[in-house]
Amino acid sequence: MSYASSLLGTDSSSSSSSTTTQKASSSLGQDAFLQLLVTQLQYQDPLNPMDDKEFVAELAQFSSLEQLTEINTGIDNLAIQGTQQQLLGAVNFIGKTIEATGNAVSLADGKASAVTFTLPTDAETCLVNVLDTSGQVVRTVDLGATTAGAVEFVWDGKDYNGNTMDDGQYQVAMTATDADSGLIKTSSTMTGTVQGIAQENGTYYLNIGDGRNVAFTDITNVLNASSATDTDAAS
Repeated sequence: MSYASSLLGTDSSSSSSSTTTQKASSSLGQDAFLQLLVTQLQYQDPLNPMDDKEFVAELAQFSSLEQLTEINTGIDNLAIQGTQQQLLGAVNFIGKTIEATGNAVSLADGKASAVTFTLPTDAETCLVNVLDTSGQVVRTVDLGATTAGAVEFVWDGKDYNGNTMDDGQYQVAMTATDADSGLIKTSSTMTGTVQGIAQENGTYYLNIGDGRNVAFTDITNVLNASSATDTDAAS
């Protein structure tokens, strides 16, 4: 989800040298390489011409450079096509209600969006913590003993003291234990109707409303099209 979505130690002198070498290598393109080769042939000593093997080796280097250039161009084209296909795929989701992995909760006018937790086994205790954007717990809801399966949680939008929290984005996290006090691993999903497309760092996300963005890889189910879409199709 986009809602909150190693360093190698090197010697400074070797790093600088490596950077200089990379710049020099990248600046020597096909034209420059060919020009150097032609100039070398023009100014070679007639009495001591270039060795055949050396000449063939340089031609091979030029051929390799040309092939690498073509490969890089091909990769760039594939990346552009991939981005275009991703955008077209995102457009097809607009107006549809989807279910996606995530735990983001949007609070607007005191009403919070729902999050569904999945319990693999029965839970003896089940607590849901509501956290603000800074990671602070603003409310803990005790669901008590809960049977296995899907558990929909809808926060009432209030803190520990019963005060209604400010509108905005929050997160929820479930802590469940079994009869032996062992922790139960849970998963969570959220549902929303795709209203548009958002782009972050060159990647497209689906906006399911209330500032919640969903990555394509997080989509678990496409539930249905919105009523507006159905009405337009019928007319």
